[in-house]
Amino acid sequence: MEIKEEHLEETEKQRYIDFHKEAYKEDMQLSEKLLNDFPRWSIISGYYAMHDIAKLYLGKIHLLKITGENVHAKTLALFAKYVKADAKKAVQLLEEAKNKYDAIISSHPSALIGLLSKGKEERGKAQYYSGADKKSSFELLKAANYFSDNFVKPFIEIIEGML
Repeated sequence: MEIKEEHLEETEKQRYIDFHKEAYKEDMQLSEKLLNDFPRWSIISGYYAMHDIAKLYLGKIHLLKITGENVHAKTLALFAKYVKADAKKAVQLLEEAKNKYDAIISSHPSALIGLLSKGKEERGKAQYYSGADKKSSFELLKAANYFSDNFVKPFIEIIEGML
């Protein structure tokens, strides 16, 4: 799939940035509120927090907007491209975060890309029927907690630092 980059027009830039800034924060709050009662939806909204902050980063720092079909794949592809361009800042933030989070095992921008990619994968497993055996409530709660603590929160914290 070829990814065509769309640049933000000056007239829409602030509105786009403000929207994604609020969206990722709302998704994060929702994810935290849903964790104990609806862990599957906590995973889904946690991923959307990651997705929206990635779009915020692309819009605010690189003046790119992501719209249309395959929005998740486009976001991941452009995020991968541009976070590598910001490698110095990304590595510094990854090194700081490495002391806090076990999920971040290297000080390389690809770790950030891996977090977003894993988030998309986990959201898909939680959101869509995959034919797998249903997890018990306890297993799902455990998985949701692990996902939040080791993927969503580190990713959000690092990208906030890059904004």
